[in-house]
Amino acid sequence: MSHLAELVASAKAAISQASDVAALDNVRVEYLGKKGHLTLQMTTLRELPPEERPAAGAVINEAKEQVQQALNARKAELESAALNARLAAGND
Repeated sequence: MSHLAELVASAKAAISQASDVAALDNVRVEYLGKKGHLTLQMTTLRELPPEERPAAGAVINEAKEQVQQALNARKAELESAALNARLAAGND
C-alpha cells in the first residue's frame, strides 16, 4: 500500500498549492471524484482474496478520509483569507 501513501502525499501537496476554492475543487475531483485516483483504488479490492478485502478497504477509506480532511482545512483557510481580503478592501 505504499502507492496509497504516495497518492495521499501527492494529494496533500496539490491541496496546499491550491490558490483558490475552484483549484481546490479540481484537486478534490482528481483524487476523490467518480474516477479519481483514490476512488479507483477501491476497484483493486476485487483482485484481492475475500479475506483481505475488508482490511484493504479500511486502509483505502482512511486514505480518502485524510485527503478529505486536508481539503476541508484548506477550504476553510481559503475562505477565511477571501473574507479577510473583502473586509480589508471595505475598510479602505
